[in-house]
Amino acid sequence: MRQGKGMLRTWRRFRDESGQMLVLMGAGLAAFIAIVGLSVDVGQVVFTRTDLQKVADAAAFAGAQDLPSSSAATTNANNYVGLNASNTAAAVVISQTYNSNDTIQVTATRKVDYAFLRVVGLKGTTVSAKAKVRVGTFNGGSGIVPWGLVASSNKDFLGNNCFNGMVNGAPTFKQNQKCILKYGAGSNSGGDFGALALDGTGASNYRDDIVNGSTQKFAKGQKVEPQTGNMVGPTGQGIADRLAIAPPSTCNTNDRNQILKTVGGKTSIVSGCENHPRILIIPVVDKIDNPAVSTILGFAFMFLHGEAGGGGHTSVETEFVSFVTAIPGATYNGPANGSSSTAIMLVE
Repeated sequence: MRQGKGMLRTWRRFRDESGQMLVLMGAGLAAFIAIVGLSVDVGQVVFTRTDLQKVADAAAFAGAQDLPSSSAATTNANNYVGLNASNTAAAVVISQTYNSNDTIQVTATRKVDYAFLRVVGLKGTTVSAKAKVRVGTFNGGSGIVPWGLVASSNKDFLGNNCFNGMVNGAPTFKQNQKCILKYGAGSNSGGDFGALALDGTGASNYRDDIVNGSTQKFAKGQKVEPQTGNMVGPTGQGIADRLAIAPPSTCNTNDRNQILKTVGGKTSIVSGCENHPRILIIPVVDKIDNPAVSTILGFAFMFLHGEAGGGGHTSVETEFVSFVTAIPGATYNGPANGSSSTAIMLVE
């Protein structure tokens, strides 16, 4: 009888301990599922946010191409999101930083449904990312090369062969062709050769400005004096010294087709090649008519091909570039109206 009671107590104790073990196992399994679910679902959220950031960045850049037109920029940004990101909503805001409609912000949003965290009552979350891009023209800075791109076809003012007329009061220039900046003897008007006295007159200042760009800063609306004389020797020396500068590691080439690219009929500088010695910042001026001063209308980024001709007839051949990404030390606060080269910058 006593033996039977002992066995009963043993069975009850075993049953109680087994029940406790099952409870602990159940709690542990729930905790394990929660941890796994947290890592998987949080990973999905992180992945989605990274993907949305790429979408927002690209959509903002796509829309910025059409600024200052707010309607066109908004449509282009929304179209990019619609074509390149499924189940994603976009909110586009056009605003002013320095000039009317010079900034676009795109916020991309997507719903993420949880796979594991539903067991603890969490169904999902909404993930978003935003990008802000500003468009501006270069309207001040140093590093200017001492030749003028004349916004005129009037040969009396040393008009340029690349001038393509005025659009909404702003000068435009032809792309994908060579433009003469510094002229040789016999091809100029009235003794003008196209050189400007940015850091002062004289061969030494002129040559140094070709190699390194100006030390003084210039902005739209400023007056600059012409550099007198043909300057054949200093021109050749300056170009040779400039092209002797090693290209940046991000653009280790002298091939024009690897430094510039043309997309949609517009030429721009390949990313990473902005500081290549063949890329010049040139003031766009109303005229070069020595001894009269020239007025800076804006700035152009140009590709330096080199010299042509020989002796006193040597000229400098370049190529106009419309869009660039960035130039160190530059001020991009001007309106994107075509009067000078435009930069599209990710600011947030």
